[in-house]
Amino acid sequence: MPTTKKKSSIVNLVLILITLLAIGAAAYLWFQNSLQNTVKEPEEPEVTSPVFITLKPFTISLPASEENIDINKTLYIGVVLRVANENQKTVLLDYLPEVRNNVLLVTSKQYVSTLKQEVGKIDLQEQIKNTLSRQYNAKNFVEIDEVLFTDFIIR
Repeated sequence: MPTTKKKSSIVNLVLILITLLAIGAAAYLWFQNSLQNTVKEPEEPEVTSPVFITLKPFTISLPASEENIDINKTLYIGVVLRVANENQKTVLLDYLPEVRNNVLLVTSKQYVSTLKQEVGKIDLQEQIKNTLSRQYNAKNFVEIDEVLFTDFIIR
């Protein structure tokens, strides 16, 4: 009978070890699964198409430079505005006469000597952007993302 107790105690020990291993494996798998559920895959940002507004080209008489070297110069300029969404585009189209007027006023103050340089063109873009980015009515503020020149001819 002593051998039977040894055999049964060894069998019990083996069963306990198998049970502990099964519980450990189940706990490990549950823990790994819960980690995968909490660490979500980074969502890809939503790609939206750019929204552009093409203004009719402008022909503007430029003032003479300080040195009076460039007298009676004319600027022919095509402008495209980039905005964040269709709502802002609609607001700009509703206020298109004001938009065109503001672009004309800003551009007509430029000197030929300045506009011949790249820095002058970039500065003009910023001035147009800052002038047009504003509250157009009680509900809508429009932020111009970018001002692009499609035509730029000085004669």
